[in-house]
Amino acid sequence: MVKILYVEDNEDNVYMLKRRLTRKGFGVVIAGDGLAGVAMAHSETPDLILMDLSLPKMDGWAATRAIKADPA
Repeated sequence: MVKILYVEDNEDNVYMLKRRLTRKGFGVVIAGDGLAGVAMAHSETPDLILMDLSLPKMDGWAATRAIKADPA
């Protein structure tokens, strides 16, 4: 099963997209802010990351750079 990490702080968007992706057979894990997204990218080892750019604690740009900078 393909695992997707969805980093999004808007609960309506999370509900809609998680439901849709789950119905299509994807595994979906959710992070509600940029810092949690970086941590989950390392702990969950997703196949794909969908990242909002406007996030609390760490914006999506900084979170993406942090994930790319650490190959582990």
